[in-house]
Amino acid sequence: MSLDRAHVMSEQQCSLVLTGTPSQPQWTMTRRAGDACYRVQGRRRLQDAVSRGVAAGLVHQAERWLSRLLVQLRALSSPATEVHARVLLRRRQVAGVTDYRQQFQGFWGRLKHGGSWDTAFGSSRQGQAVFRRGPWEDWPRVLPAVKALEPALPLIFSPYCGTMLHEALGHTLEAEYLAGSPLADVIGSLVSHHDLTAMDRPDLGEMAGSMSHDDTGRPATATTLVHRGILVGNLAAENGVQRRASYRDFPLIRASNFVVKAGTGDPLDWLQGIPRAYYVCWVQSGNWLPDSDRVKLLFGPTFYMEYGQPRGYINWTSMTFSVKDLLARIVGVGSDFTVDPVVHWCVKRNQSVPMSLATPSLLLRGYR
Repeated sequence: MSLDRAHVMSEQQCSLVLTGTPSQPQWTMTRRAGDACYRVQGRRRLQDAVSRGVAAGLVHQAERWLSRLLVQLRALSSPATEVHARVLLRRRQVAGVTDYRQQFQGFWGRLKHGGSWDTAFGSSRQGQAVFRRGPWEDWPRVLPAVKALEPALPLIFSPYCGTMLHEALGHTLEAEYLAGSPLADVIGSLVSHHDLTAMDRPDLGEMAGSMSHDDTGRPATATTLVHRGILVGNLAAENGVQRRASYRDFPLIRASNFVVKAGTGDPLDWLQGIPRAYYVCWVQSGNWLPDSDRVKLLFGPTFYMEYGQPRGYINWTSMTFSVKDLLARIVGVGSDFTVDPVVHWCVKRNQSVPMSLATPSLLLRGYR
């Protein structure tokens, strides 16, 4: 469907936010439903949005998913464990197209344990809780504090750090930002390790960013951004990657599901063989400002390691990288490809859309 033709996008969404403890939970529900009639007149984009009631069946489904989550939390954690979680059910239809990839349902969140890091989880397609797992689960909970990261030391990133490359590649390669992107002059060039292949994958089923058609009615297609270290693509409207936060918003070029293919590196060898390094359990958030060459990342739990043994720990810390330097410092791509069970939110122009991240571990050399 051409972008200059009218289309109708219909949406229904029900979201539940859970707080409190498994024994004394509290939750709030928000819901929305409506239709957007979008059209273009010359250079003007026009849209009429009409609200409507949310189907009772969707509300009942959301309540069942919440009940399923609470049953599992009560079985898996202490009654007094603090929980913060979200249940989301989305149903979208564009230009009359209905497909299972236009639907999403799931939950995700974290359990907070006093004096230590959070335990993050998501859900399977069947509604079973799936936790982030990693070597840190066997490491001591009490370690000397790390005050700041030494830039010269290598960084080992777990598979739950996909936000890093989503910011460095996904946002910098959005078509409307490409002219001012730090990567604009290196398209077609080797920018990273030969094991690195990164893609935008809206075609993958039942993930938070999945769709058969984007929110303008275009067929959504997989886009390769980096192939074996060479920058080869960007996110453009013709790829079917325009998304709305809600039916009230205008569609924008957005990432869907960000995927890095498995490489040949062995993260265990990295851990055990490097004399001194940092291990990052997950990246909590990131930010790239259009027309800048920097990406800022907030790390979750990060361990100082000596030959595979944790010697220090910092709960939260941030680092700022040059985009090109970040890509160039990748010297290993792990074979441990993992879908992060936690749903991520991508923010652009005050619009937030859900997406999934799936990556292996990455090894970055220290700053020289």
